[in-house]
Amino acid sequence: MEKNLTPLALAIVGPGRMGQLYARIADEASTMELTAICGHTAESTQATAAAHHVPGYANGDIQAMLAAHPEIEAVIVSASEWAHLEHVLASLDAGKHVLVEKPMAISLSDASQMMAHAAQAGVHLMVCHSLRFDMRFAALRQAVANGAVGDVLHLYARRNAPQIAVERVMGRFPLAYWLAPHDIDMMLWTTGSPVHKVMAYSRAGGQARQDFIIAVFTFANGAIGVLESSWGTPAVSGQPLTEQFTVRGTAGIAELLSNQSGVGVYRAGAAPEYPDIGYTPVIHDQQEGMFRRLLHHFVGVVRGQHPPIVTGADGLAAIRVAAAIDRSLREGCEVIIPQE
Repeated sequence: MEKNLTPLALAIVGPGRMGQLYARIADEASTMELTAICGHTAESTQATAAAHHVPGYANGDIQAMLAAHPEIEAVIVSASEWAHLEHVLASLDAGKHVLVEKPMAISLSDASQMMAHAAQAGVHLMVCHSLRFDMRFAALRQAVANGAVGDVLHLYARRNAPQIAVERVMGRFPLAYWLAPHDIDMMLWTTGSPVHKVMAYSRAGGQARQDFIIAVFTFANGAIGVLESSWGTPAVSGQPLTEQFTVRGTAGIAELLSNQSGVGVYRAGAAPEYPDIGYTPVIHDQQEGMFRRLLHHFVGVVRGQHPPIVTGADGLAAIRVAAAIDRSLREGCEVIIPQE
């Protein structure tokens, strides 16, 4: 297949931390051309747009942006989680390919609508399940897929954030949809099997009291998974094991050594530093890391150079499990997920 060397015309909705990261990656890539920025507040939207020398559209006016720039081919939706549906549907209905930040949606109904609109429009819908582009997680999953651990017996995933991290989203949507989809997707990708049953636990008192979720998954192939998602502890120094992923099988074990970055900086009178070399490092004045790989992969998918590593269907599968976690927490019972 002949490669299309024309830069992909991109627009970004949501000029927050992730939107600014994607804007920088696009600016530094010859395969992308940042065309416009759309955001909720005028100040942040215009500041980000000016920094990248593109027009800015405030008040979340995605329709105005799409109407003014018919050359846009794809839209990255990195707006607040509760604003995903509006912006994703507007982009899909305009015939644009979409890359939407995790979580894809904050309800199963919203995710299903996105899938239906993408199918109707005949465009690509990808979800930012970024762990698939983290070389450590990808290498672990590849080892499992190659049979290194034999048949998977059980998995364990941990993703713990400090208390301050949840302040932006607490009370706006069920917290099962917040961080958990990262590890739900990784478990689904690693096992190659859907989740059949979910039982979840947290402290009593409803969503306002939740400061952790522990969930037990039974996969259709018989494997068992345990997910730990906590934001109930303060930020601490050192290298606590706040992220973990382990797969045990009939022939071996695969595990992610998340608190061993491979680089340490030690100075007299100062706390040790462990530079980021995986998520968003800047190396040789270029934005590197898994999000750069994700965005370049998205461009290749749109250009027909390769199939997507992660799809809207993968995003929907993770949301289906998140919805089961939320229901289990609310009703205090095991939830059966119907198999399609």
